[in-house]
Amino acid sequence: LDMVFNEALRLFPIATLTIRQCNDDIVLKGIQFKKGVAVMIPIYNIHHDPDIWPDPETFDPERFSSENKVNHHACTFLTFGSGPRNCLGMRLAYLEAKMALIEVIRKYKILLAPETKVPLKRALGGALRAEGGVHVKFESRE
Repeated sequence: LDMVFNEALRLFPIATLTIRQCNDDIVLKGIQFKKGVAVMIPIYNIHHDPDIWPDPETFDPERFSSENKVNHHACTFLTFGSGPRNCLGMRLAYLEAKMALIEVIRKYKILLAPETKVPLKRALGGALRAEGGVHVKFESRE
């Protein structure tokens, strides 16, 4: 279940970007960043970079298996940030999401509603969302 959640969050990160401020002057890959400069980190682009994630548009939870996780730098999966400024509620968010999903799946089949346009088109803006929304139907299992 962890691998499925991580892969879903890689494909569809909650925030598409974040901004951090440089604490020191630094040069990374030939680019100079001065102390105090705000740096935009494009989470969505990193999560969909084929140099980091082969076949990035494919849903593949195995990317997060114990064997494969070690092949990726921690800063290539940034759904909850990384380092000392990562999300304090990350563990709680995972736990609550899993509990809610298990409860819903136990009681209902989740079906795509006809109003949803496939393939999804990304709506413009800072939050990741689909143009026209994603409409689903819940069918009772009982």
